[in-house]
Amino acid sequence: MGFAPAAQAALASSFQIAALTVLVCTPVAVALAAWMARAPWRGKLIVDTLILLPMALPPAVVGLILAGGLRAPGGPSDWLAVHTGWQPGLYPAGAMLAAVLMTLPLMVRVLRPAFEAGDAMLGPVARTLGASPWQTWWTVSLPMAWPAVLSAAALGLAAAWGETGATLVLATVLAPHPPAEPTDTAPLALVAALRQADGGVAWQLAWASLGVAVVAMLLSEWGRAHWRQRARQWARPAAGAPA
Repeated sequence: MGFAPAAQAALASSFQIAALTVLVCTPVAVALAAWMARAPWRGKLIVDTLILLPMALPPAVVGLILAGGLRAPGGPSDWLAVHTGWQPGLYPAGAMLAAVLMTLPLMVRVLRPAFEAGDAMLGPVARTLGASPWQTWWTVSLPMAWPAVLSAAALGLAAAWGETGATLVLATVLAPHPPAEPTDTAPLALVAALRQADGGVAWQLAWASLGVAVVAMLLSEWGRAHWRQRARQWARPAAGAPA
């Protein structure tokens, strides 16, 4: 028995938003995590807090702030409409923005320990051999951290797939009257199916989301375990290197 048309549309929307979110967030998360792993400087704690803040806020608050920014007169939405003729709607732009804001801090938080460990173990050794900070990052820190990058990307995919609170607020503000074509993500479509007493569609969406979560968590834990193994292997020669 295949998926109902409503479930297919919701799953396709969720996959599109989650995949685009991971593609956008991964390079940004790598850059931010590597930057945050550097030595402390004045004001660094405040900047780190601001980067990670969306992870601690209720998703509905993030959605409200985002909706206010998109709807504010003279805001980014108006600027885009004037200069490009395009105004962000709920899908996919609004839902993707909400997913990015909720997913990026989580990915950064997962990645930062990998870059902190790499810099502490092998960074000084590379610099004593004449490598520049950029060469050290590109040839030492990043290769060592790639399993952690995979772990963070898989976790980000699961988080983006399941993001509901911020998107629900955006839907209320940007699309109070749903369009004729179904554009709900899987979690929102599941809630709508339950409200309509359509248990079949709700369970289809629930089982599909469970499958995505299981695969994402397996990849994330594999990447984390692989990074820990690699870190132990790299730490042994680093420990015996001359100071």
